[in-house]
Amino acid sequence: MRRFSFSKLSSACVVLTILTLLPLPLAAKLVIARGGASGYLMENSLPAVALAVAGDAEIITFNVVLSADDQVLVLDSIDITDITNVGDIFPDRAREDGRYYSFDFSLEEIRNLRLLDPAAINPPALSSLFRIHTLEEELAFITALNKNYEKNNTVAIELRKPWLHHKEGKDLTRPLLSILQQFGYGETQNDAFIFSYDANELRRIRKEFLPRTGMTVQLVQLIDSNDGQETKTEEWGEWVSYNYDWMFSRSGIRALSSSVAAIGLPKEMLASPEGELLLADFTATAHQLGTMIFAFSVEKDALTRLPFVNSFEEELEFIYFTADVDAVLTRYCKDALLYLQNRAAGQENSTDALQQETEAPLQSKSPADLQ
Repeated sequence: MRRFSFSKLSSACVVLTILTLLPLPLAAKLVIARGGASGYLMENSLPAVALAVAGDAEIITFNVVLSADDQVLVLDSIDITDITNVGDIFPDRAREDGRYYSFDFSLEEIRNLRLLDPAAINPPALSSLFRIHTLEEELAFITALNKNYEKNNTVAIELRKPWLHHKEGKDLTRPLLSILQQFGYGETQNDAFIFSYDANELRRIRKEFLPRTGMTVQLVQLIDSNDGQETKTEEWGEWVSYNYDWMFSRSGIRALSSSVAAIGLPKEMLASPEGELLLADFTATAHQLGTMIFAFSVEKDALTRLPFVNSFEEELEFIYFTADVDAVLTRYCKDALLYLQNRAAGQENSTDALQQETEAPLQSKSPADLQ
């Protein structure tokens, strides 16, 4: 399968390119598969990755953290208390806050854990397959699948809380880039992306690591609320939540656009509860500067849906075409792709019908007909 070509204007995790309401010009609307096809199988598991590759997902995104022995693990959170059975296996290893953290356990110990499925999405018989894998294992698996399916999947890696790793004396970025290089990622402009809420870490990657390694990994700045926990900075000996307000100014957007390929926002920032469009100027300015806007996360669960929409497809329609977002992050990549395909097919049929009507020959009338 031919890989999409990315310029600064169109760099992102492309799964599908479709037509907008008019046949010209073309506009890319993108689907980012979260942890593989994780709406159908356990997130980050090898079966979910296999389903995403087989389902023609061009981009698969993973979250990564470090173990005690600095192995890069594919996990959604450093805090593994609620996502694994660690409390059953190592009941005496919690910290003073009662929580368990990935960087307190070696890879050998991590191997004893399994991922939990509290929503019971998957058959119990599959639970033994839902283990924690290293990034090397996931990439090796993708490489094998790509070879067999003759595909080229782009990977997007989200650094989970680099600030907390640094606080623990750990560097998540260095081994991550080493692993990406090991598998040949970063050789072209469109084969690997790094997502992070941490603007300082992205700046460090851009100024320190990429020039040194010669890699062409593209960066994506994620934005959290100002009272969020995704990124913290140390001020006067206290760790406080990062303030993202500067990013929404015109000078802030320009600064970001000079260093990242895209900006990722929670979908709730795009509209009021009543459906009033927000951040339209922000999105338009970013696009003018050649930077894409991503939204996360669009799921089928009605409890997570924007309050003014009634379905998964309606939410996609609003985010893609009303808010003019370039890409969505979703666990339901297959359904999002189907929505885009059906929408494009409907527009193509409408365009063809309009063209046929326009090109129909005029019927000549005789003088008698005109009387």
